[in-house]
Amino acid sequence: MCADSVGVSDTACIACGAVHWRVRHRIREYTIAQCMCCGLARTCGADFDFTEFYGEDYFVGAVGEKGYNDYFALAGALTRTNRSRVRRLKRMLPTATSLLDVGCGPGFFLEQAKQGGLRTQGLEVSPFAAHYGREQLGLAIDCGAVDPQQLARFTEPFDLVTMWDVIEHLPEPQTAIAQLAGKLSPGGVLALSTGDVASLAARLCGRRWHLYNLPEHLWFFNERSLRLLLERAGLVVERVRREACWYTARYLLDRLMYSLGRPPLKLARMGLFERLNFPVTLGDIVTIHARKPARVAVPACPAPVSAGITNYELQVTN
Repeated sequence: MCADSVGVSDTACIACGAVHWRVRHRIREYTIAQCMCCGLARTCGADFDFTEFYGEDYFVGAVGEKGYNDYFALAGALTRTNRSRVRRLKRMLPTATSLLDVGCGPGFFLEQAKQGGLRTQGLEVSPFAAHYGREQLGLAIDCGAVDPQQLARFTEPFDLVTMWDVIEHLPEPQTAIAQLAGKLSPGGVLALSTGDVASLAARLCGRRWHLYNLPEHLWFFNERSLRLLLERAGLVVERVRREACWYTARYLLDRLMYSLGRPPLKLARMGLFERLNFPVTLGDIVTIHARKPARVAVPACPAPVSAGITNYELQVTN
């Protein structure tokens, strides 16, 4: 199938720069187009107001494929995942003192980072979620998108920047990554997680893959396209993981029903299915840690520079 009909045939891929696309899936009124060079996929036809879309009903009582039935019921399970993530970050950068969590939601990860001794700051596009984190958890959370104006408010660099299940929601992830790399201290670490469209689970499930949440998921990365995006921002990928994350039994059942094309089961709130937590991985969530190179000291008497110029070319093959 050709991507001409979905309006991306002449659009350069944000990861590799290629302009060759194919249609991977058609889901309801949306089309998933995929770069034939690096494998990055994108949602075509998604157009909505982000502030309005990520309102209270996204986190509680969402209907259809949108959002969560009750995001706050996941708090206990998320705590176990978040503690593990904080420990891993501190092992990668033991001297870290500051952290920015982008797309922090109500602030559950920030809460664990703060308890781990880090000075924390959150950035969240949802007014509802940002207000909850500030008022209920006492966290420093700014409400806004990832853009130069918003990031300019943070005058000091951060040792750590995190984006947990966020990059797929951003209209321009390549710009966001570049801007956030600029907010990292030299030697600092940027960590992110997102679905892997090249995973076995994604390929077996086809259009019923549980991470084809439309329209909010705008991008579907694989490891290669993520590496390209991070490297173009001047970051060095140091670790790639397929981590097991903790979920409630209810959440897992909801995602299973979605994959089967059926509505969520009507279960009592705070029942057994919300108290039972399990670590789960299908191998379709990729977590990447990338480091910003430290400053290189300039010698007092620099050696002569050769007049020759070496050209480097990145080749992206199928």
